[in-house]
Amino acid sequence: MSTSLLLIVMSNARKGTKIVKHYCFLLLPEFSNLCLFNSIEPLRAANSFINGQGYRWSLISMDGSSVTSSSSFDMRVDFSVDEMLLTEQPDALIVLASYNYQRHSSQDVIRKLRALRSRIPVLGGLDAGSYPLAKAGLLNGYQATIHWAEIDTFIEKFHEIIVSNSRYVIDRNRITSGGATTALDLMLAIIRRDFGQETAIAVSELLIFDTERSGSTPQRERIPAMIESKIPRLARAIKLMERNIESPLPIKEISSLTGISQRQLERDFKENLGTTATHYYSRLRVMFAQRLLTETGLSITEIAIRAGYTSRASFIRTYKVVFNKRPSDERYG
Repeated sequence: MSTSLLLIVMSNARKGTKIVKHYCFLLLPEFSNLCLFNSIEPLRAANSFINGQGYRWSLISMDGSSVTSSSSFDMRVDFSVDEMLLTEQPDALIVLASYNYQRHSSQDVIRKLRALRSRIPVLGGLDAGSYPLAKAGLLNGYQATIHWAEIDTFIEKFHEIIVSNSRYVIDRNRITSGGATTALDLMLAIIRRDFGQETAIAVSELLIFDTERSGSTPQRERIPAMIESKIPRLARAIKLMERNIESPLPIKEISSLTGISQRQLERDFKENLGTTATHYYSRLRVMFAQRLLTETGLSITEIAIRAGYTSRASFIRTYKVVFNKRPSDERYG
């Protein structure tokens, strides 16, 4: 940001005293560090452009103990949920959950969230944090999103929610986002709503974040940016694979729909991803199956079908080749 623009923003933002808004983040085990920091850092940055403290934040856990993130960092918290209710009155409670989110959305978590419904004006979920809110019935009748990898499960399980593939959703007093970078988009939108466009731009510039997307922008599919921009035909092929997991398409059909020969498609995969189209497709399916194994209660046979395998035995064989263990080891190992 130029010095002159920075001075203008600071001058305009500091003309009046702003109301402090308190955001409280409930950390569930195996949450994403990046998602948390992408939520807090924009609030911290915004305070430097506001007259007084525009935002406060607290970290809480169910019992007040530190919480271990997905990357094995132990995060100290300020309060337990009960202590927060006795000492604080946050404007918003945001649930952070990532890996093994269904396992960590225990009945105790659900009961606490339901109890908070009438105590806290705004409830939200980041990454997979939407799931415990949905399980508690707190997103019924709302539009909401979740990490793109879990959207199909979310749609199947919660029929009372208007599920969106948007990067983030603000629907009345519920806010949800799909993951780490989308959390940053969400916070910039909140800052813009609270303190204006100039402050949001100043925060974005300070964080050198020049790729902000609107909430209505769809979440990214699993296409690396380099492939999508430089080899769009390969990106199209991968998207077709991702969208046809349960009923896999023949590679010949994928090449036809992509608009290139099968030989060219195979060359694209080999030169850019170091593998064959068939092997890449198989790995997509088995990784999809792994998520179902760890995040759902579906039987191994049901998961094999959803991942496009004609038999349980062929699924188990492929799984052992890719992960060097049986599918059942994901649950009982």
